[in-house]
Amino acid sequence: MRMALLMVLGAAACRPGATVYDALTPNGGPVTVTVHQVLTTPSLAGQSVSITGTCLGYAVPTVAKGPPPVTRSDWQLEEQGEAVWVTGPLPSGCGVTTGSTSAATITAEVGQDTLPALGGQGGGVRQYLVRR
Repeated sequence: MRMALLMVLGAAACRPGATVYDALTPNGGPVTVTVHQVLTTPSLAGQSVSITGTCLGYAVPTVAKGPPPVTRSDWQLEEQGEAVWVTGPLPSGCGVTTGSTSAATITAEVGQDTLPALGGQGGGVRQYLVRR
């Protein structure tokens, strides 16, 4: 009996596309997450998210992990000392070189790539945001 229950629970947990955020996404809309959640939750890859943070632009020192993921014009979204790369248009009120002084909320899709291990820093999977 116990084995059958474990098999049913395991099959339900492994259904394709399932994430812990499915129940939080009303009508397939974006789920609200933090920068920390984007950086630490691999199951968000491919998901549409709503996220709030301060735009750092792309000419400020790098806080986000690794180099810009898609273009040199990728910018950083910071929240509580952590930042995620964003590829796509800057939010209203964010300057290319100066960033912004207030928080902005954007909607984006979570992308994922792999960073090589370079210069004593470990590589690994990295998540970033794609804004259209």
